[in-house]
Amino acid sequence: MENRTRKYIFWAALIVVQAIWIFNSDGFYFIDDSSHFNYNRHYIDSFTQSIGAWHRMGRVLLFALPAQFGLKGVQIASALIFILTVFVSYKILKEKNIPYAEWVIPIVGFQPVLFNISYTSLAELPAAFLIILSFYYYLKDKPKLVLITSSLIFVFRTEYSFVCALFFLIYAYRKNIRILPLVLTGPVLWYLYTTLITLNPTQFFYDMTLHSRLLKIDVGVDWYYYLLHSPKIFGFIQAGFFIAGAVMVFLKKELKTYGLLVLIFFGGIAVQTLLALKGLNLTCSIGQLRYVAVVGPAFGIIAAIAAGFFFEKIKHPAANIVLSILLVLLMFIPGPYSTPFHNKFEIEKVSEDIVQYSTDNYPHLRIITNMHQVANALDESQTGGKRFTLLSQTNLNNTPNALIVWCSYLEGSPFVEDDVTLKEIESIPGIIQLKDYKNTVNNCTSIPVYKYRKEGDEYKTSRDIIDYVIADQTTWENIDIRVFLKQQ
Repeated sequence: MENRTRKYIFWAALIVVQAIWIFNSDGFYFIDDSSHFNYNRHYIDSFTQSIGAWHRMGRVLLFALPAQFGLKGVQIASALIFILTVFVSYKILKEKNIPYAEWVIPIVGFQPVLFNISYTSLAELPAAFLIILSFYYYLKDKPKLVLITSSLIFVFRTEYSFVCALFFLIYAYRKNIRILPLVLTGPVLWYLYTTLITLNPTQFFYDMTLHSRLLKIDVGVDWYYYLLHSPKIFGFIQAGFFIAGAVMVFLKKELKTYGLLVLIFFGGIAVQTLLALKGLNLTCSIGQLRYVAVVGPAFGIIAAIAAGFFFEKIKHPAANIVLSILLVLLMFIPGPYSTPFHNKFEIEKVSEDIVQYSTDNYPHLRIITNMHQVANALDESQTGGKRFTLLSQTNLNNTPNALIVWCSYLEGSPFVEDDVTLKEIESIPGIIQLKDYKNTVNNCTSIPVYKYRKEGDEYKTSRDIIDYVIADQTTWENIDIRVFLKQQ
């Protein structure tokens, strides 16, 4: 049972909303996206970097071709994966004859964090798609495709390979022994790819330990961190339906079918919590909400089960329509409407200004910096190009004439291989400072709902709600960038 008119309206609404956000976005998601785009765009120039645990083989290879068409190429390709993820979620519910399965479209599509990363070159969305696709094949009783698909999660978000492990245990219990080696598909592909590029059979194992070797830059999170923020990550209405759906799955004794999705959801929360837990800090980069958005589709399917049965009980057509409109609005406002347009950040605007200044005044000089945003402005690889050169002592010594761009937030960063301090740059004989950029920018203004945020004691409640909803969806910037001329 489904309402076809409502289904088509939901699809149209999701596609139109995403198109509006993409059309109004000329920049990147606020963490990592611009750097990943650079490696995608210049894969041929920097393909050796794609072997690493941070770059992730699957993500680079997936978006390398769309990136040749620029930022919009990647955004559109990612949006198509997002739509396909929602579609497979819908097919899962249709496969099990869940009433009003079309509700999964806004329930998954309007999840705040998942929507925010749905038009980026990040690895979370492809991993989410593979999780849902492998579950779909599981329902269709195609064990080989289940293990292959779930194994490929490894080349996008390695920690979510626990999903493949769950399927491995299921088929091992069923004594389907011959297909079990297929769980190695993803790791073997990455190993062969790495070995082929480096000709070093041990490089793969070294790269897999990257995050444990990096300096820890945060104290970690409490055990309840992701659970506390779940309504903000997956949506408030969606969270209510998820709780109801999980109870229904238990009471209707459907754990054999849907219990795996519940386990995947809580497993994702548990894995990310473990990696980020205070006192443990197994990785360098922790606490980001997008890490658990990977299990958003699994969460959404359980929530849609409850929504379907809820609307099955509403017999009056007018009440059905009114409630449908109300619920979609209540998902949209704290969902897409509370996520930013990916407008250019100040650091990208500064980078473009530096490149333009360099082109106008010093067209033959190389630009030495660790800012990949400058590489993007030059449309060159951040590993090095015709004019872009990474900031290091060796490159400084070997380049007698150059522009040096120093950025405060990169000094001492664990992601910079060779740290060159401002003091060291200023001590270079004959060095001249040409430009100085200092600014503080609130990028929350790119979030549509932010325009309703008002100062004053009478607005405290609404301000607190807006601040909670938009937190961690974008960031403030403290710009401190200096440009120097080195001549000998």
